[in-house]
Amino acid sequence: MSWVYRPKHPKANENGMVERSELYEDRAWTVSVISDSMEPTKHHGTGRMISSKREFSRETRRNGFIELGTEKIQPRKPITLDKGERREAIRRSIYELRNGR
Repeated sequence: MSWVYRPKHPKANENGMVERSELYEDRAWTVSVISDSMEPTKHHGTGRMISSKREFSRETRRNGFIELGTEKIQPRKPITLDKGERREAIRRSIYELRNGR
């Protein structure tokens, strides 16, 4: 059991403390609705004006684009280098960093 200080809450005790479960019991039964409609937005890939979130996503996928945050994470494939190749890759990287790349 945990307590929260809310002196103006109707269920507060003489010290102004309310049990956390009583404080948030009304929120357990609330319903949230996320609308599909949005302000008409110009699709950057096609130039169409779209006012539906779902249609915007379909348009994005239909044209081969990727929505950031929805792409599947691909595991990196390890690069196998022998000792000489690794040494040369490190040498090349250092050279590029020193020369402004």
